[in-house]
Amino acid sequence: MPRGITIGATHYPTKEAVRNICRAIVQRYGIGGDVTDPEDDSFLRDLLKCHPEYDLKRGIGIAHFRVIAHTDHNRRSVGIALIRLDGEVSDFSWNACLTPFSQRTQVLAALRHAIAEQVAQARDTALDSGQPLVCAVTGELIPSAAELHIDHADPTFLDLAEEFITVNGGVDAFRILPDSGAGITYIELEDKKLEELWQNYHRERALLRPVLKRVNLSDLRRTNEF
Repeated sequence: MPRGITIGATHYPTKEAVRNICRAIVQRYGIGGDVTDPEDDSFLRDLLKCHPEYDLKRGIGIAHFRVIAHTDHNRRSVGIALIRLDGEVSDFSWNACLTPFSQRTQVLAALRHAIAEQVAQARDTALDSGQPLVCAVTGELIPSAAELHIDHADPTFLDLAEEFITVNGGVDAFRILPDSGAGITYIELEDKKLEELWQNYHRERALLRPVLKRVNLSDLRRTNEF
């Protein structure tokens, strides 16, 4: 069997090759731009068919695609959304099309989203302190807000999440809120009481610290999610 991945009738050598096409589409049209090139449109329609919730995302049918941006707890991201025939907008993850999320991955993503506000508050506190921002890992000055990331010291996010999952029945006991298929969506826990328990658990145990962006996106990225 050939390696790589097939989207529509085209075989790509790697998943990263597909991601690069998606990134190129984002760059080509810019935020708010509608995808107009027939080849780009065809590629995105074929890619979306690989999404684990394709029928829900598609709804009554796809009119076209658009490059979008949104901010969640001060974290900005850019991606692609589909515009349905009825005018409804639904974003989708191209990574989900390439690698459908496992139950564990979805649970960790939901737990990460649930404490995003705590991370954002830690970032705001650091910026508002009036003190020089120093990277907790390297000891270097953090020169600007754009270079500031918030990281978990020991215990890591993954340590805390795995502990919480274990004491609450294991990963299969966590139900994910079904995707509405409309608008900008995030992976969330269905049980909001359990979500609140996790938020309190994290608030009591997590030690958040400022780090340089390049540090968080390199070595720390292997163990921490923020």
